[in-house]
Amino acid sequence: MPVATPSVFEWRQCVELGYADGPDSNDDMAPPVCFNCGKSEGKTKLLRCSKCQVARYCSRECQVANWKKGPGGGHKFSCDAYKRVGEDMMVVMPDEKESARKDIFQRIRFYACPYFVYRSQVTNKRGFLFLQSDSTLAEMSLPVPILANGRPMTKIRGILMHFLTMEEYNNELCKDDFEMFTVKNELQSAVENYKESEELAVMMRFRCGHMAVGITQLMPNYALCETLGKEYYEHAGTAVQLNIDDV
Repeated sequence: MPVATPSVFEWRQCVELGYADGPDSNDDMAPPVCFNCGKSEGKTKLLRCSKCQVARYCSRECQVANWKKGPGGGHKFSCDAYKRVGEDMMVVMPDEKESARKDIFQRIRFYACPYFVYRSQVTNKRGFLFLQSDSTLAEMSLPVPILANGRPMTKIRGILMHFLTMEEYNNELCKDDFEMFTVKNELQSAVENYKESEELAVMMRFRCGHMAVGITQLMPNYALCETLGKEYYEHAGTAVQLNIDDV
């Protein structure tokens, strides 16, 4: 697999449709537990990570143990992400939403970019990569499937990938959801202007109602995307489901 380098995005438009702003079936509001051993708060008050102020621990020993040896390599590698979502499991500031989207795409790009190239060649049309999830932006942006209260997420963090033309967008997506029209102009511009051998147009939509349209670079390069796309998706359907915790 090629060495990972940061994805570069040119975001054209971001909107908030406000589908869900609070807790969902992942039980965000359950009492917090120790991020390391799962012990709930009783007579002993749970300690907070001094950096993110989100992760809690029943003892100093559990905090030290979880720093480098917990899920995903330890809290050391997820602390910034928990600071971004806070204990309310919401990404609020525009720059934090941008970094969350970037982190999500970074994890799936070696599957998403080959898929985009393969589908664009099969259809012989310009289009865009439509990424949608029934999880929130905050949930999807965390490196591990652990909520801010230390409890495991109860549903799979999935992303459904589609390659759509603007005709399909107008006739299918917008027909069923008129709010999709809010990004039509910028999406059209992105589809018309991405550099075919270097870039792709992307639209992301999450359960919380956050939606964004932009252009990003192909990663890996076009030639390798062609090879991987045929290998991965020649016998797949037109839409492909990814479990972000398996990639």
